[in-house]
Amino acid sequence: KFNESSADANFARKHTMASNQCTQVMVDRGFANDGKKTCLPEKTFIRGTVDEVRAICEGRGSGVSKENFKLVECKIDPAHNKPPNCQYTVEEVEKKILVTCVKNKPTEFQPQE
Repeated sequence: KFNESSADANFARKHTMASNQCTQVMVDRGFANDGKKTCLPEKTFIRGTVDEVRAICEGRGSGVSKENFKLVECKIDPAHNKPPNCQYTVEEVEKKILVTCVKNKPTEFQPQE
């Protein structure tokens, strides 16, 4: 069920980061270990704000950004891939993103090659 009032906060928690501190963000937000015996292998975040991403929606159900976004790819460090000691390496890239929108709010995104 789509909750319009919490949509921005949910997108921010799941898909954006202000720094490139992968290990801290992955652990603090509960992505590193969701009860499994292994750490989540990788996750990509947008280094930006929900407002910047929302501009792509512009009344559409989805859209691809005209400009590149700074993305942070968090990938598991093979030497530290067992919970609770999940540690991630950081790779910063710039790519366009495809954003899925509901009621002008971003809900998901995918980097474009």
